[in-house]
Amino acid sequence: MLKKIGIISLSFLLCACSWGVQLKKSMFTIELGKDIYANPTLYLKNATFSSRLKVVSKSVGVDKKNNRFMTSGMDYLVVGEYDFAIVDGSKEYPFVIKVKDTTAPVCASEVGQITIGVGQNIDWNSYFHATDLSGVTFEANVDTSTASTQDVQVKISDRFGNSVTKNVSVVVQ
Repeated sequence: MLKKIGIISLSFLLCACSWGVQLKKSMFTIELGKDIYANPTLYLKNATFSSRLKVVSKSVGVDKKNNRFMTSGMDYLVVGEYDFAIVDGSKEYPFVIKVKDTTAPVCASEVGQITIGVGQNIDWNSYFHATDLSGVTFEANVDTSTASTQDVQVKISDRFGNSVTKNVSVVVQ
């Protein structure tokens, strides 16, 4: 009986070893600014043999620091597709990480009213303090050529089209 259990256990172990590395999927999508770790278990279906494995970047301009991958000179991977591989001795199991920006800019300030002089340009960021890893632009239709009070919608966007709209009353004196 013990001999049968031993044979079955050994057979299972040999089969498990021959299955090799199995990735959860071939492409992983990550939001811009999120950490992308060099931990093989994050990408594997079964992490049983992960201690002998390592994750390497196959893309130019990607550095590994503190077990995280990032674009050279940055603290994160910028938007794009990057080739990686799980390395198991001489075998490599390729996969792709796609970094996307789907998050709208964040405004640190809420503004109800702005008062400016006739003919003055508005520096929208000095009021809304908007931030986004992809940068921000402001779009608003306001006439500052004559004294008036206008309800204005300010569209704050990043370069990937994610946006937020803020309403503000602009008093031109």
